[in-house]
Amino acid sequence: GGASLVVWAIAGVVALLAGLCYSELSIALPGSGGELVYIQKVFGKAPANLFLLTSAFVKYPAITIIMTRTSFTYLMRCFTDFSFEVPPYQFVLSLAGIVIVVITCLMACYSTRLCTLTINALNLCKLAGILLILSFAVYVAITAPDKHEITERFSFKNTATNIPTILLSLFGAVASYEGWNCLNLVAGEVHNPQRTMPLAITIATCAAIVFYISCNVAYLTVLPLDVMKESTAVALDLGRLALGQTGQILLSVCVVASCLATVLGLVLCNSRLLQRAALDGQVPEFIKFTLIRTSTPIISILLHGFISSIFALITSLDALTTIVIIVSWLFYMLCFTAQLVLRFRDRLKPSFRVPTLIPMVLILFSLVLMVSPALSSVGKYRSFFTVTVILLAILTPISIISTLPSLRTSGNKLVQTSERLTRFIESSGSFS
Repeated sequence: GGASLVVWAIAGVVALLAGLCYSELSIALPGSGGELVYIQKVFGKAPANLFLLTSAFVKYPAITIIMTRTSFTYLMRCFTDFSFEVPPYQFVLSLAGIVIVVITCLMACYSTRLCTLTINALNLCKLAGILLILSFAVYVAITAPDKHEITERFSFKNTATNIPTILLSLFGAVASYEGWNCLNLVAGEVHNPQRTMPLAITIATCAAIVFYISCNVAYLTVLPLDVMKESTAVALDLGRLALGQTGQILLSVCVVASCLATVLGLVLCNSRLLQRAALDGQVPEFIKFTLIRTSTPIISILLHGFISSIFALITSLDALTTIVIIVSWLFYMLCFTAQLVLRFRDRLKPSFRVPTLIPMVLILFSLVLMVSPALSSVGKYRSFFTVTVILLAILTPISIISTLPSLRTSGNKLVQTSERLTRFIESSGSFS
């Protein structure tokens, strides 16, 4: 009920404050690169390598599969009572995720321009979906015979008050605001960053807060609380109750379009991150090559597709979300810490500064958010937390070893294999 709106508002404020901290970092350390630049400047190359490996091999592939599964779930629910809990459907879900990843990667290999045009068109569908949701809510609110029942849905009755449950609710809401840090990746290309960065982040994040709260108000207006609790596709159920099968199909198309736009964007983003890592020597050099005919980093695109396909075998959306949030906020916390270090150790005084209390509060928030799955009374969340810790434990020594000079000598067998692959690709004449 009303408590859910409070959770969405709190998560939005956290995203806004975090974005403003990143604005200060982008002005204190000018240039593109985002977290990679900030972490390497303050903590050194090994933590920066860990961030890069975690983002490229865990975070972005996991988000890709979350989006493919969401889109396929909405598509299937138009025709059948789709459930994550039934094993045959879990297999279909994994297979569908792999198929969507393959198609989007092939599109990215063929043409970057085609991908950007497709993303723009899909985002228009997303905007249409938002307008439809809000329109349905207004229609139901006007025509509903029992308006008192709708008002009751916004009350705080039967709201859970135990801390682990509240933290898990906040955990999910924070995940939806992911993306507030993306502008820092291209901060070096922003004109007049001292003014543009904080203004752009404030406007974009406030718009996202309004969007999420408005959509949740719409859901509460149209859907009974028991339906919302059991629903695996809330927007689809809203469309069905408002306009029947037609509304269901319309909103499903909009949600699928929104998810596919994100998948395509992640393919473009992560492939360039892998290419940059190859150019810097942090991953094997052969990954850097682009196809001469289309100027696309085909090998890094295919690598992203391969990693994402492995993540498609994880059948739990909650597991994927837990992994993404923990690894994301680990490095956000490092960046907030770097912000304080730059202030007090390096005495940097950028033209835009947030109050010192804000990064300190965000560091504490990051710690609480990361351990919240381990505190949950639900066993599966503790398991997801353990899996994430294991992934980080595997990647940490790799990131440290990759900084050692001995690893880069031509006598190393891994380097020899990489060099042979690089020479073979260069000799084909199709790559640059």
